Amino acid sequence: MKRNVIILLLSVIIILVGIYWYADRELISHKTGSTLPLQWEDPYNNHEEPIQLTDQNQTLSDSKVHLTKLYYLPNSKKLQFGLWYSKREYQPNPSKKIPDRIFQVTIRDKNGQLYDQDTFVKAEGLFDEFQRRSISIDLDNQESIELTISLIEQNGTTVTPMESTTINVPLDKIKK
Repeated sequence: MKRNVIILLLSVIIILVGIYWYADRELISHKTGSTLPLQWEDPYNNHEEPIQLTDQNQTLSDSKVHLTKLYYLPNSKKLQFGLWYSKREYQPNPSKKIPDRIFQVTIRDKNGQLYDQDTFVKAEGLFDEFQRRSISIDLDNQESIELTISLIEQNGTTVTPMESTTINVPLDKIKK
């Protein structure tokens, strides 16, 4: 009897893990790097080879927010990456005035110019949300950039960063 209960519990656990892996296969693929977090303007004509700028995924100051490797599309002049977090921890909340985007991404180049016009595509899993981010920026003749990711609060049109993490990204992998 005890053996049957153990076999039943193990079977239920395996089935639940299988359901999770199947339901979140797109997010898992992005998180592990099996699928690059790229947004193509013309998906049928994407002959462009992305340049990987960072060597590994990163965890931001809050261990619940993660960043994929950063990629640069040299012909399109776009920096692209993925950002994922727990849906339970970060969700739009009208009472807290947190907008749907939740995170604001800005880039500062060596001349001090800010780039904050990004596009993003969301993918929702059972427990996490993944955002593919794309920012138009010309990285030619740049030595490094600062990437800042901020949890934001929005009141009308005013956006206020609540928490921020800044990452310095060397651009030595881009051929000059």
